[in-house]
Amino acid sequence: MTKNITTTNTLASKDADKAQTDLFDHFCELVTRMFMALEEEEWVTEAGWDIAYGRSVSDADAAWTLVALQADTVTAMSPLSANDLLLHRMAGLVRRALAATNLAELEIVQTRAMHCLAQAPMSLARPVQDLGRETVTSIGQMIEHVLTCDGDQMSEPALPLAA
Repeated sequence: MTKNITTTNTLASKDADKAQTDLFDHFCELVTRMFMALEEEEWVTEAGWDIAYGRSVSDADAAWTLVALQADTVTAMSPLSANDLLLHRMAGLVRRALAATNLAELEIVQTRAMHCLAQAPMSLARPVQDLGRETVTSIGQMIEHVLTCDGDQMSEPALPLAA
């Protein structure tokens, strides 16, 4: 006696796969934009533009605004899996980090990001885990940037990074 098993591919499953890919791709874009914004901040500080012309002259504000927009894009997407859920939560935490108005808020966001990553299932895809760790690292770099800028009495306050 043989059993015939028939599998069908539905349009819904293809759409779900595409949505997961889209969320991952958008989150990769978010991490890339965070790196670029942090590099822009470092370049502006090294060049002395923040002291001579103020932050509004630099592209750093625009870079942080793009990070915020990308975080909004990711958080607007519905998570369909544990992988998506971690990326979705991390994007929300990035958005909160960008809107933080003091160092204590930023440190709380970093702690929550580390907790979120620690509580994530071990079965997550390796690239998703890597992106989570990169996000925690980037939030740590945001804190370092704020500490550096706030130590300099000549420059404007560093927070919020993006309104």
